[in-house]
Amino acid sequence: MFAGRGISLPGIAVTAAVVAAAFGLGLLAGWVTDGLPERLRAEPTPTASPSPTFAFSPTVEPSVPPREPITRDLTADDRAAGVVSTDYAFRGDGTFTVVPGTDQPDADKGDVRWVSVAVEDGVSADDGAFRAYVLEVLNDNRAWGTDGTLQYVATDGVADYRVLLASPYTTAAACADPHVAAQVGPVTNTSPTPAPDAEPAVAPQASGESVNGPTESPADSPYDNLCSEDGVIVLSIYDWTAGLPAYEDDYSGARNYMLLHRVGHLMGREDSECTSGRAAVMDLQRDGFPEECEVNPWPYPDAPAVPPGPTPSPTPTEAAP
Repeated sequence: MFAGRGISLPGIAVTAAVVAAAFGLGLLAGWVTDGLPERLRAEPTPTASPSPTFAFSPTVEPSVPPREPITRDLTADDRAAGVVSTDYAFRGDGTFTVVPGTDQPDADKGDVRWVSVAVEDGVSADDGAFRAYVLEVLNDNRAWGTDGTLQYVATDGVADYRVLLASPYTTAAACADPHVAAQVGPVTNTSPTPAPDAEPAVAPQASGESVNGPTESPADSPYDNLCSEDGVIVLSIYDWTAGLPAYEDDYSGARNYMLLHRVGHLMGREDSECTSGRAAVMDLQRDGFPEECEVNPWPYPDAPAVPPGPTPSPTPTEAAP
């Protein structure tokens, strides 16, 4: 019929190509018109923010003496402090990850010191347990904030004090002399303001004479400082796990001393030496501790661990008939 009228049909290949192209364009048009309104209304998909990290690069190779192997068994107290193994990395990655989360201050307590806690990458530890332990010790009534004069609040942002758990190598490289007391106060303003009638507790005096002699200024240190002048405490995972000779098998006491002694340096207090009796927290209580002295990790050891609450009012009673 078509041949008689002089009409010729396109080739089979051309016809198939045209049909396929038309089909594909139809599917594409349908997909665009069906999903376009929803895509126009949709908000960008939120993504989780990575935990803040920072790096440390020593400029001079530190001299780190060899450590004895840690062979004891771990206890529940160890795990509560974030210790997960007696094996430790001698040198970590040199980068730190801040434990995420920010707590809220208690309006009924004293001035705030914001505290961030970080663990060096490559160091095996329970980060969350470590941070919880640090904050619990700092807020113990026997610590520096006794009687509600100070409260230490966790943050993963700008902080007054930064507590770092690091490998032995990084600990030695980060701070040329961790016993230099800071000459300045917190890097942020304190808040909230205590009540006008609140009396700050008087810090106890050291039991001996100061042993800090002239030291080089942090600006002259051969390292990128992570020290008291910077509001930083660097704790070695080895010491945190192995404890201190003066404390023997009191590992929790050794940890509390390491932390609170260094906080004292952040507050401008210097080292001293115990001559007899119970040591002060700023006394050197590591190697060579005098036999006449008793170790003590607390600034206010005679205060109750938890301050007593207000005395409840007596319950009224009905008069006898």
